[in-house]
Amino acid sequence: MKTRTLKFISLAFGVVFLTSCSELLYTSVDVLRPAKIAFAPNAHNLLIVNNSITQPSEYGHRTELVNQKTKNITIDTDSLSIFAVGSLTEDIESKGFFSNVQLIQNSINKSKLFAAVSPLDSDTVNKLCAQYNADAVISLDRIKVNDDLSEYYSSDQNSFLAVLEARFESTWSIHYPYGTELTQLQFKDTVYWEAESYNRRKAMSDLPKRTDALVDGALNVGHKTVDRIIPYWDKEDRYLFSSPNKYIKKGIDSVYVRNWKSAIESWQMAVDKSKNSMTLAYAYNNMAVAYEISGDINKALEYATQAFYNLGKTYFSDYDTFLRLSNYIETLNKRKTEIEKLKKQLGE
Repeated sequence: MKTRTLKFISLAFGVVFLTSCSELLYTSVDVLRPAKIAFAPNAHNLLIVNNSITQPSEYGHRTELVNQKTKNITIDTDSLSIFAVGSLTEDIESKGFFSNVQLIQNSINKSKLFAAVSPLDSDTVNKLCAQYNADAVISLDRIKVNDDLSEYYSSDQNSFLAVLEARFESTWSIHYPYGTELTQLQFKDTVYWEAESYNRRKAMSDLPKRTDALVDGALNVGHKTVDRIIPYWDKEDRYLFSSPNKYIKKGIDSVYVRNWKSAIESWQMAVDKSKNSMTLAYAYNNMAVAYEISGDINKALEYATQAFYNLGKTYFSDYDTFLRLSNYIETLNKRKTEIEKLKKQLGE
C-alpha cells in the first residue's frame, strides 16, 4: 500500500534556534499534527467540488455608524465559494498529500434554497469519480457569512474606531465512489479588521473595501480547512536544562551543533556518574527531548517520567519546574495518541 508523501518519521526534527535564560534553554521543534478526519488509505486522487448555493445578497450584512440606526445592506457574494474551493485546492496541492487534485470551481448545485444544505447524492458522486478518475470527493456544500461594519467614538481619546468583522460558516462533505456513507464537517472562521483615527473618514477609509474583505475571508476559509482535513506541521517549544555538571554542559554543547546522539551519550554519562537528584532530573529531561526529536516517543516519555520522579526527590526545586515537567509528560502522552491517528491518516 502506498503511503502518503508526508513522511511519518519526520514528526519532529532539528533545532531552529536555541536561547538561554539562567539554566533553562529552549529549542523550537516541528511536530506533525493529525487532521480532524482520515481519508481512506486508497484515496490518492482527490476531486474538490463546489456544491454550494450563493448566499442572497441582502442576507447577513450590517452597518452601524455612530448616532445612526443599524442598516442592512446588500453585497454580492456569488464569488465566495469559488475563492474558498480555489484556495483549498491550491493549498492541498502544495502539501503533496494526494497524487492528483482536481477542482470543479463553479457550483454544480442548481437549487435556489440557500437555507438547505444538500450534500451530493451517491449517483452524482459515482459519475464524478468516473469522469475525473477520483478516489475521493470533498464537496463545499455551503458557505455563509455574517459581517458587521461598526463605528465607535472614544471621548477619552477623542478618536474614531472603525471595525469590520466577518464570521464565516462553511459546511463540507467527503464522499467515496460506490459508498453510502459520507463525512460531514462544519467549521467557523472569523476575520477582523480595525482602524483608529482622529479623523472619522480616515478611520473608515483605512479599512479594506468590504467586498475585498469578504473575498479575503473566503480565501481564509479554504486555507484553514486544509489543516483540518490533512495532517499539518505545528511549531512547539521544548525546554532543556543546563547546570555546572560537566556532562550536562557537554550535552548542551552538542545541541548547538544539532548532534543529538552525542548529546544523549553525554547526558547518559551524567546519569551514570551522578547521584544528585536535580542533576538526574535535568539529564533525564534533556534525554527525553532528544529522543522525541529523534522520533522515539516511547523513550521520550520514559525519560520525562524519570525526570519528574527525580525532581520530586529534591528539596529545592521550584514550582515552575514541576509544572514544566508535568506539562511535558502530558504533551508526550497526547503525541502518542496523535501518532496512532497519523499512522492511519498516512497509510502506515
